[in-house]
Amino acid sequence: MLRSAYQSGILTLLNSAGSHPLQLWAVVQSTSAEDAQITVERGCDIGENVVTLESPDLATTFISCPKTASEKLGMKLPYMFLMVKSTDQPFSFEVEALDGRGLVRRLRASNYEARARVEDGIGIVPLRLDEGCWNYLTLDIALLLEGAFGTGYQETSRVTFHASAKLRLVGFADRIVPEDQLPAELRLYCPDNANNG
Repeated sequence: MLRSAYQSGILTLLNSAGSHPLQLWAVVQSTSAEDAQITVERGCDIGENVVTLESPDLATTFISCPKTASEKLGMKLPYMFLMVKSTDQPFSFEVEALDGRGLVRRLRASNYEARARVEDGIGIVPLRLDEGCWNYLTLDIALLLEGAFGTGYQETSRVTFHASAKLRLVGFADRIVPEDQLPAELRLYCPDNANNG
């Protein structure tokens, strides 16, 4: 998808404030859970759209980029950043990456895991989110691959977010970008009178 594109600075995959935030994403909603839904709705605490993933079954309600299973992202930038808000439900996301040996590796961060480990070929990392507020996270994918598998980083092939959470932004960068150094259109602006809903 992006392998032949010039990659430098910051590239976003999801900006919920954009006109079509899920344009690049496959959207899969559980058909067995009545209250499973993936929506783009106005976030009452930030005054702009957010992507909401809700389901009691996180395995079958998710968004994934690229849109088709046969496509590969081809993202060379090693730092993934995101803005996420916990809904006090199980949430996880997974990064599928090609390592320096040409092997596909998976890294999973989730708020229901207690300890970091490598299990069944997946590097698992506990995710702690501050409740009731937006969290800005940065993952050094190269460092995580080295720690979990002892291998280098070549590119990211796919990213998947499983319900339940609210997403404002997902992107990649060539360096760690503090939240206050994001371009203005990517920053989170909360109205002064907002509640945390």
